[in-house]
Amino acid sequence: MALLLITLIGKHSYLLIFLVNLLELLALPISGELTMSYSGYLVFQGKMNYFLSILLAVLGAIIGISLSYLIGNKFGYRLIQKFGKYIHFGPGKYQKTAKWFDHHGNKLLILAFFIPGVRHFTGYFSGISKLPYLTFARNAYIGAFLWGVTFVTLGKILGPEWDKFHHSASKYLGIGITSLIIFILIIFLTRRYKLFIKSFIYRYISSLSRFFTTFRRMEIFIFCLFAVFLLMFISTLALIEEYLNNELNELNEVSRYLIRTLFNEDWKTVMNGLLFLQNPLFLLVISFVTFSVLFFNRRDLLLESLICLSTIIGGVLLKKILISIFHYLKPSLGSLLNLGFPNEQSFMSVLVYGFFVFILVRHLTKTNLQSLRIFLPFIFLLLLFLMGIANVYFSIRLPSDVLAGYTFGATWLFLNLVLLELFRLIQNKVDSNLS
Repeated sequence: MALLLITLIGKHSYLLIFLVNLLELLALPISGELTMSYSGYLVFQGKMNYFLSILLAVLGAIIGISLSYLIGNKFGYRLIQKFGKYIHFGPGKYQKTAKWFDHHGNKLLILAFFIPGVRHFTGYFSGISKLPYLTFARNAYIGAFLWGVTFVTLGKILGPEWDKFHHSASKYLGIGITSLIIFILIIFLTRRYKLFIKSFIYRYISSLSRFFTTFRRMEIFIFCLFAVFLLMFISTLALIEEYLNNELNELNEVSRYLIRTLFNEDWKTVMNGLLFLQNPLFLLVISFVTFSVLFFNRRDLLLESLICLSTIIGGVLLKKILISIFHYLKPSLGSLLNLGFPNEQSFMSVLVYGFFVFILVRHLTKTNLQSLRIFLPFIFLLLLFLMGIANVYFSIRLPSDVLAGYTFGATWLFLNLVLLELFRLIQNKVDSNLS
């Protein structure tokens, strides 16, 4: 099928990119991503126009998902009334699902295009749930635009290597989008079931200590920190498995190729500046600034200082242990051993910058600084991403080593943050009982 599509695109390029996206969004088993990526390769060769390719790809996706929405809207409820009971999806459950989809699920339409097997049916389900057309169109059409731009551009950037890297790039893009959706769901579930979470925490944690008698927002905050820690721990285990099974080569090849293509010699000064930000001396300065913030704030000074030392000094020891373990498990890597899995600089950057940002967000209480609390974590993530690119740009680190450094470091960081907030909670309980 893939070879047939490529052959047809070569002869009927613009028509095919439009029709394939349209038909895929009607749930036909064909690949719009493959078609768009190959069209991007033809753009690279100068055989197709970049903007026209995107326009037709997006237009086909919009028409396809709109038709599936109309079909679901017109015929879906009748089918549910007639056959829903056989699949335990009767009118009652339909009404609840439709109400939830109207309030929350419609936002996922933007991301659904990037998930194979999901985008094929989102239009139908949106129609069946009687989602208002304007709400559906706003989110679905934005998603269609992002989907078209992403894969046509990906094919254009990959150029001659599009066929070799298309599957890998699509795979890791899908993993990234899925992780983002999981993160959004965690936030939604935390907000939606706040009372239930409080009750759950009370039942299972109150038995451990007489101090846990009442619960406020701090407990929800601890739960969120623990959820992120759990997610990072699972990611760490997955990375270890892929590393030991030599399954990270695709990630390394795709990442290095994309970075070499996107960033030329003109970026050298910027990349050197980014590398300086993870220099051990600079990280030491950031650590000193963190302790200064703790000292001037003076709230829970001893506790936060001890956890800060545990995070950084414990991280240094853990880093050495991890590198020794993986050195022992895979001694056959030869010259690649000097790159290190996980990467030391990436590991320590997450710990030092992460704890610094957490302390700032935790203690910025003035009204005029509230907006800064929202943006600081995103600035931190962007900074880590750019520093990772700089390491790969100079070919001094493997992308998988950098990713492992970030993932392992984040796991250790969030474990310490959970402990910090748990000890803070116990300390507050003690103080309140004594008073």
